[in-house]
Amino acid sequence: MKHLYNFIGVIFLVIVFLKPAHSINEFKYLDKEVTGEFCKKLFQRLDFPGFPSGQKKPFKLNTELIIEDINKVDGKNLDFDALFTLYVYWKDPRIVSLLKDMGMYEDTNKPAWLCDYDPNLVWGENRKIFDPIVEFYNRKDKPDFIKGRADWIEIFSNGTVQSRIRDTAKFKSNFSFKKFPFDKQIFKFELYTEFPVSRTVFEPNRLMKKYEDTLFNIEGEDGIHVPGWKVTNVKNYLSRYTEGDYDYEGFILEITAERLSFYYLIKIFLPIIFILGISWSVFWVHPREVDAKVNITIVALLALIAYNFIIDEEIPKLDYLTFLDAFIFASYIFTGGSTILSVYAHHRFVKYNNPINKVDYYSKFLGPIGYFVILISIIFYFL
Repeated sequence: MKHLYNFIGVIFLVIVFLKPAHSINEFKYLDKEVTGEFCKKLFQRLDFPGFPSGQKKPFKLNTELIIEDINKVDGKNLDFDALFTLYVYWKDPRIVSLLKDMGMYEDTNKPAWLCDYDPNLVWGENRKIFDPIVEFYNRKDKPDFIKGRADWIEIFSNGTVQSRIRDTAKFKSNFSFKKFPFDKQIFKFELYTEFPVSRTVFEPNRLMKKYEDTLFNIEGEDGIHVPGWKVTNVKNYLSRYTEGDYDYEGFILEITAERLSFYYLIKIFLPIIFILGISWSVFWVHPREVDAKVNITIVALLALIAYNFIIDEEIPKLDYLTFLDAFIFASYIFTGGSTILSVYAHHRFVKYNNPINKVDYYSKFLGPIGYFVILISIIFYFL
């Protein structure tokens, strides 16, 4: 019996607190009862497919773009996957008039949710309401024309229409790898509408600033998680461009993140430095052991080449050097120089039969000094 009471209690809580998922805005519920029959009647009377005739002001598209997760950052293909929720809402005066006529209108900034509809019904072949056609400009995987832009279309008591979608998509981005693996990248989300500014303009929602502040808290419930990266800055802004005789507006959200480079320090930089130390050790080997000295440096060179292949899997083919490229190139020079100097030292030993070889002696000190001078120059140039 105790379990039965617990079960009934859980059911009661679900009934009381279960509500449709709306925007993060403070929408309330109407005091009047909204029935399915009312939503059917409202749907039948909706007949506003285009822009209102005679309206001089554009629709203000209040926009909330919530990035929940960024993953599968692919430097080779210059793209990334993101889980997002997008709310776009605007106020249509024709729906205001219709709700007044049906006795369900409220003049408030905190309207009540009334009805929601399948976007295929209201934006489909027999369009019932205005469609601003808001899409991601830099989305790589092109979805269905309608379902890729909205899961539901909702109507509120003050005449507001809201489209809502939660989806995972692949986005392209212009990454710069000059400082790789100590680089910062911008994960950009570019929204645009097919209508000029005379018809639609974007208006970032007032809660976007609050949302941006929460993004920095990666460990928190509201923070965004980017595996292998640390979010350092988030901003949104509007961008206008001209095409033909018309001006258009876009809504841009940028998330800046710096790569967590500890993996590369442990897996690449430290092993390469260890390989360079082995190459350096040849100057302590007697000049007569030229085979051993050359074998050591050749093995070191092969190891460096192997690491180069590993790096090639991380980033695309570039027409410029990255920091890691320059670091490995300097390591090539040091290791190759060790090989050449070892052969030259053996040559002088055979020719002059002098066990105290000045080539090895000076290389013990000048080699590392020269390498670190080059390395510091690389750091100042790239970082």
